[in-house]
Amino acid sequence: MARFGESFLQQLGRPGWSQGMFDLGQAIGGIPGQLQQSRLRQQMAQFDTTTLAGRKGMLQSQLQQEKDPQKRLGLGEQISQIEQQERAEQLKTIQTENVKDLANQIETDLEDPELAKLVRSGQVSVTQGRAEVKQFAKAKEIAKRGRDAQLRYLTSVGLGASPLKTQVEAGKYEGVSEDSFARLVTNIQKTQKEEALIAGLKERGDKGKQVAEELELGIITSSQISERLQKLSANAPATTYSNKKRMLLDDKVVWTADVLRPGQDEFPGYMDPKTKEWKPVDASKLKKIPEEQEKSLRDINKSDLVIAATYLGKDSDYTALSQEEKDQAQFKFAFRVNELIRNKKVDSVEEAYETAYEERGEFQEESTWDKFLKVIGPQKRKKAEDYISEGQQ
Repeated sequence: MARFGESFLQQLGRPGWSQGMFDLGQAIGGIPGQLQQSRLRQQMAQFDTTTLAGRKGMLQSQLQQEKDPQKRLGLGEQISQIEQQERAEQLKTIQTENVKDLANQIETDLEDPELAKLVRSGQVSVTQGRAEVKQFAKAKEIAKRGRDAQLRYLTSVGLGASPLKTQVEAGKYEGVSEDSFARLVTNIQKTQKEEALIAGLKERGDKGKQVAEELELGIITSSQISERLQKLSANAPATTYSNKKRMLLDDKVVWTADVLRPGQDEFPGYMDPKTKEWKPVDASKLKKIPEEQEKSLRDINKSDLVIAATYLGKDSDYTALSQEEKDQAQFKFAFRVNELIRNKKVDSVEEAYETAYEERGEFQEESTWDKFLKVIGPQKRKKAEDYISEGQQ
């Protein structure tokens, strides 16, 4: 035992052996730290640092194991910043959903795809969109209360002299759906605002007149007027058109023109009713409208179409049509009113509207515009009346 002790002490005295034991001790002492680092790496690998949630989770895990107060403070600040980002992302998601829901409501309830598109693109704010929906909802609520409430409401919103009020007073809107009444009110108000803008623009020189015409055609919306005027003032390259007139394309009345886009050759085009853009068209597919009827078509404006919608809106068959079919029916109605007045077939404008409404089957049938023009064209109608008169004699 004594010899073992002496030998052991002698070994301890040797530098090489002592250093080896020291290294071994360090290695043994470092094992807990290595294990801790390994566990930390495994924990960190569980987090997806490309996401806010992943970075936040990683920092929180580090915070739980960190003892240094300064480092803990830094980690806490980083976590707080990420939480602010998370709240901003949540708010953005909510706002996106709100815009989507609002646009869908406008498209479904108000049947205004143009306004819905502007809301989605941000050209019309959520606040403005909600104001339109609120206005529609109020008109719809008023519609439930009967004729007297409807008349008071129309006067209160500046529609006391509108054809809609005349129709309501005459009891012609009894039984008409609340949605139809509300849409007509909001459409008339919208048209009145646009007409005021158009009148103001036409007093602002050539550029103002050009913007007014683009607004009338639907190329731009009222929210784009300022931007369009700025571009014209800066002489920015823009699409121009000339020889604008109405013609028939695939049994629809459309605007046609010679269109010139920046950097391109001029081409014959038509105004697409859906996109409100000039599109190339094969000239052979266009049909000329007889000059006699073309005069009536030239006189039709947005107000005439709104009035047409006011009268036709009493008919459930009309309200069941698609928007494109409604547009064409309104156009035919307004055309017929103009024909009746121009050819002195009626004694008053009101009688023209009532006569056109009685003939509404012509406007809602899928008959071609060619047939429609022939049926109600003054020359054809006169020949028919003369034939009947001769027969009676």
